[in-house]
Amino acid sequence: MEIGLIATIIAGISVIAWLLIHTLFVQTTVVDMNHARLPALTIVHISDLHGRTRFLNGSLHRLINDWQPDLVCVTGDLAQHPEQLEGVMREIARIRAKDGIFFVPGNYEREELRGFRKRKYPKDTYNRMKQVWQQSMIVLENSGASLSYHTGKLEVYGFDNSEYGNERYTGEHDGKGKEKAFTLFLAHSPNIISSIKRHELTADLLLTGHTHGGQIRILGKTAGAYKHFHIGAKADQQVGIFAISRGLGTTKIPVRMHCFPEVTIYRINKDEKR
Repeated sequence: MEIGLIATIIAGISVIAWLLIHTLFVQTTVVDMNHARLPALTIVHISDLHGRTRFLNGSLHRLINDWQPDLVCVTGDLAQHPEQLEGVMREIARIRAKDGIFFVPGNYEREELRGFRKRKYPKDTYNRMKQVWQQSMIVLENSGASLSYHTGKLEVYGFDNSEYGNERYTGEHDGKGKEKAFTLFLAHSPNIISSIKRHELTADLLLTGHTHGGQIRILGKTAGAYKHFHIGAKADQQVGIFAISRGLGTTKIPVRMHCFPEVTIYRINKDEKR
């Protein structure tokens, strides 16, 4: 075999291995917060699975359960099409969260991707899938839940998919009672921030996904429709911390570049280093 051919094969294998690592090796991001109204809590955020639950460094439930979470928040896009949902939900059912798994729907909860074509689900298909979600998760569609602790309350509010204009705020929280509870907002798309600011809502933490961090990043920049959004967690006057997850899966093309899949851990009042 000629040296040139061997070099080409080695180069090809190296590129494939590089893409596999960038696409299937989950990075864990830890964000530490302190808050007087809560006890020590661990909140895990995942988003945009698109049917993927197994990675080079472990299955999804193992990656999450290792942190012994109090809450797990899932911000939409579980599957590309209905056939993937059973496997995804089987994995989510193995997640152990003391105070529950909270879910808000994304655009792929109302549509599927076949090849490069999208098709919206009929309402009865959506309702059937919702019944499946509810077996393992607390589904929030413009609704909230309240968790009580000895030091105060944590209010979780989930906005329905903010890509199609379904988002509504139906809660009583208007920003005047922030001293009474820690407020956690969940939404699939970071576009929800426009509605939050328009209605002058406030929170302590906003968790979103949808953008995949660009999925393919060149020179550390996001290209395309969501290039104006950051990735990760940043301070925000309106919502305390505004977080956009890179997500776990892929869409349209099955690879990531310079944009590893991500599980984010929010450690509240836990100063010790893990």
